[in-house]
Amino acid sequence: MTSPSPYAALATPEGRTLLEGLRAFAEERATDAAAYARTRATPEIAAAALATAFARRRAVAAAKFSRADDMFFTRTGYEQSTSERVAQHRAERFAGRRVVVDLCCGIGGDSIAIAAAVQDVIAVDLDPDVLACARANADALGLGPRVRTESHDALARDFHGLDAAFADPSRRHGGVRVRASHRYAPPLEALLSRASELPGRRLAVKVAPGLPFDDPALRVALAGAPLEIELVSERGVCKEAVLWCGDLARGDGARRATVIDAGGVHVLDGDASLRAPVRAFGTFVGEPDPAVIRAGLVAAACATPDTGVIDKHVAYLAADSPIRTPFVRWYPMLEAMPFNVKRVRALLRLRDIGHLVVKTRAFPLAPEEITALVKPEGTGHATLICTTVGEKKWALLCGTVGA
Repeated sequence: MTSPSPYAALATPEGRTLLEGLRAFAEERATDAAAYARTRATPEIAAAALATAFARRRAVAAAKFSRADDMFFTRTGYEQSTSERVAQHRAERFAGRRVVVDLCCGIGGDSIAIAAAVQDVIAVDLDPDVLACARANADALGLGPRVRTESHDALARDFHGLDAAFADPSRRHGGVRVRASHRYAPPLEALLSRASELPGRRLAVKVAPGLPFDDPALRVALAGAPLEIELVSERGVCKEAVLWCGDLARGDGARRATVIDAGGVHVLDGDASLRAPVRAFGTFVGEPDPAVIRAGLVAAACATPDTGVIDKHVAYLAADSPIRTPFVRWYPMLEAMPFNVKRVRALLRLRDIGHLVVKTRAFPLAPEEITALVKPEGTGHATLICTTVGEKKWALLCGTVGA
């Protein structure tokens, strides 16, 4: 008989008391925290409490979950979990469905978000610890009656009676991130092939944003099902991509970039086959959000006729009168020159620039290397963009505030 997960004990009054006591320990005092926990619980429960307590601290600091202090996490489960805002955005596409299965559910972040939009969610995973967390999290956040947890193989779980499925395969092996989709656990292609078992082939799969989306294997696995690709960024970081299949897709070949920031959720739809016009430097330099770049929608982000890219291979924009948009951060251009360390250093000294943010794209040096070379020492603030235009290396000195 399988032993219950120690994480189940954390949801008891004794477990909650232990977690409350651990709030006094910062992660830098992990040794003291471990000693405290082990005098009050078995080694297994103490380890689970430590993982949850420290993950809660990180989740609060990162604003990953609004009720992080009520949730339960394994260490890996926290690291791989979808943030609350991203999960809520994704769950909207399942709204109105009756029963949805969440394959490889982890600690239940997506299960909980989907449960708020549909009647019932079946949260499936093979790891008893994350299943215990998913169960406890659904109960803690008031959605327990809508979430049922199951220990099952994602590739073997029967889809009979389901309306749709979501899957979040592990993209780590031995603690190291994997890039090849056939090394996902379970393999991405095997998951996609299950779309044909669902009504309307309604399957969504969370994948790494660096996945080669033009890989023919994806299309082969889907056996003709429509496929939409959505790239999602949160607070300026491209977090993930979602493959929307069958009736969940807006259309076969559709592309979307979703930007989630303090202002809300912003969606850019467009044609990834279109190319932005190339133009000379302008009054402003535009930096597209990484989700826009990865989705291939830089052309769609060029919102005015005078907006274009500075080079067909480089995703920096130029414009004289840009429109404020969540999809592009605009910097006022102060000066542009061919890159030369001495000249850039002299320019910074002339403008009294000491607080410098360096950005690079298609450039042989890393930002920290450039900072060390140009040695900013003044009191002013600026942004230095180093990139390649044509075959020349350029330094673009810009203001720090987006227009």
